[in-house]
Amino acid sequence: MDDRTQPARFYDPVMRGVHWATLTLIMATYGLIWFAHSGLAGGASAAFVQLHRSCGLTVAALTIFRLVWRWRANIPALPADLPLLQKIAARITETVIYLLLLAQPLLGWLYTNFRGQRIDLFLLGAIPPAFAADKTLAHLTHELHELAGNVLLVVIGLHAAAALFHHVVRRDGVLLTMLPTRLHRASEYLRSPTRRGILRV
Repeated sequence: MDDRTQPARFYDPVMRGVHWATLTLIMATYGLIWFAHSGLAGGASAAFVQLHRSCGLTVAALTIFRLVWRWRANIPALPADLPLLQKIAARITETVIYLLLLAQPLLGWLYTNFRGQRIDLFLLGAIPPAFAADKTLAHLTHELHELAGNVLLVVIGLHAAAALFHHVVRRDGVLLTMLPTRLHRASEYLRSPTRRGILRV
């Protein structure tokens, strides 16, 4: 029998690993570009910009891998008692995040190309421009890149707030589906009748 005929309780280790790796890279990407433009990097600002670009392309690659893996993975279902509007909002938010995780790095890559610059992938190897330099397109893609970055931050914030709502208010275990297995066990232990009885004593 195929296990995928029934919804999983938790995301598999690959999905969990890619999820948290993506979040780490996103934090690094925003942090690197802020640091590069803050004046704190000094003469090394160009290197931090290149690392920013490298992290962005890695996010895009991980997102493509994640979507392919998701197609074959057994995905946990949303709680059956979750209101329909909340289910729709969850799926829309998830779709928007995936789209932005692909569009944001793509716009950054196009912006770099239209400036006539190369990308030094983690300072190890160069990806040369694929298009001729164009100031107008460079300006347009830069504006779109920044807009997509701001929208991505907002949507990620909404996603995190929803996860906390499920965990703190609804207590339905949705957040646990993406946490490491040892945290599942700790949470189940804390929620067990035996543990609650000990705490009451």
